[in-house]
Amino acid sequence: MQLNNKKRRAGQVRESIASLSAALLAATITPLASSAAAQDYSNSDNYNRDTFGPGIAYSELDSALLVYKEGDGRVKAIEPSTDLSVHGPAGQEISLGLVFDSVSGATPNGAVPSDLPQTFVTPIKAQGSTATVTSASGGSTIIHLPPSPGDLAAAALGRQYIVPANALPMDRGFHDHRWAINFGWSQPMGGIYDVGLGGGYSIEQDYRAISVNTRLAQNFNSSNTTLSLALNAELDSSFPYGGVPAPLTEMNPQWKSPTSRGKTQMGFVLGLTEVVARHWLMQLNYSFDWQSGYQNDPYRILSVVDPASGEPLSYLYENRPRERKTQSVFWENKFDFGPTVTDLSLRYFRDDWGITSKTAEIAERINLSHSIYVEPSARWYQQSAANFFDYYLVQGQPLPTYATSDTRLGKFTSLTYGVKVGFKPTGRTEFYIRGNYYRQTGDGHPSNAIGQLQQQNLFAGSKAAYVLIGYTWDFH
Repeated sequence: MQLNNKKRRAGQVRESIASLSAALLAATITPLASSAAAQDYSNSDNYNRDTFGPGIAYSELDSALLVYKEGDGRVKAIEPSTDLSVHGPAGQEISLGLVFDSVSGATPNGAVPSDLPQTFVTPIKAQGSTATVTSASGGSTIIHLPPSPGDLAAAALGRQYIVPANALPMDRGFHDHRWAINFGWSQPMGGIYDVGLGGGYSIEQDYRAISVNTRLAQNFNSSNTTLSLALNAELDSSFPYGGVPAPLTEMNPQWKSPTSRGKTQMGFVLGLTEVVARHWLMQLNYSFDWQSGYQNDPYRILSVVDPASGEPLSYLYENRPRERKTQSVFWENKFDFGPTVTDLSLRYFRDDWGITSKTAEIAERINLSHSIYVEPSARWYQQSAANFFDYYLVQGQPLPTYATSDTRLGKFTSLTYGVKVGFKPTGRTEFYIRGNYYRQTGDGHPSNAIGQLQQQNLFAGSKAAYVLIGYTWDFH
């Protein structure tokens, strides 16, 4: 039978999708000055009269559809979104956005491959269920569990799945949906160029996030310089399917207690935007973020292997520190060369978990006519591993305080490249499509691998492709 509620990691999947997006790479708050925006490659008076300019009230509708798919039968996602913003003649703006996404597929569970088949068990039904199913989709089987100690009357079920020898352990068949809404308001106020407030709400089967933000921006130097400060806060609630597992305890199909955990995030972004020259716009941002609370992936496990053979003997739930502080510096430059606009950015990131990363991205917008443009882009990313990252633990050695095998916290390099094609039939409308390919590589054969692990690829990297189709309409 189809499982009604699969163990899933949709929130982490969406995090990976977001990391591929060039728009989210900068994590900037201050918009680039309109004085250095790309100019339409056209001398058509009719076309220019059809374009809204300063001092004109108008509304803008921006809708898009994202289709994302990983290789090797892994995650796929579909995400439609729409945003409506209303602009006043004096710089006022009110916006409302809606997002829905559906995520399904298979994700690595964190265990290492083995030259023998491996069996994993997870929760499937709450205690007290009287269901008598014997099989399930996604390559798994429903099993009956012995009564919990002290509760002999309670029945329980678990889900068991077997991974073939020499295969990456993955949990297949999860499916989830997410709804999100966000809003924003901004306008000049009391001599300040821009004052803004915003917020958002996101809900899925096992995760909820509530966020608020505020920002200030002020122009100087004949509007060639803009200083900005943005503050943000977020309250997250994680209520994983099966309850919250105790850190570094053995994987099991029993339902756990408590059933939920929370996390608080607070941060700020300090920005400087400068019109350096007529055809050169520069932006420099510093951001700081503090997180406190439940940081674990409740579905992620680590293998405990035999010290001689490297064969997995058991599986433990991961554990991460409850606090994390991150800092980053982002530097972006836009160069307008008439029919082409070059966008070059660099970013440096570090946190107190031991991770540092470097990012470089370049995009070239080429206007083929007043209505058609292409924009090829490439993004390079490299990061070091967290202090507590390891592919596996070794039987007989003392357990560490913190441990994870999540390769997103490991050492790796990634490359994203693609192209965007846009069509602007009028100054008020635009159709566009962007296609990107992402590839992540890391050290899957560490020199200290034990026994049979020397023949396995331990890095569960990913390859993914995504397509974004969008439509923008400005109207009175």
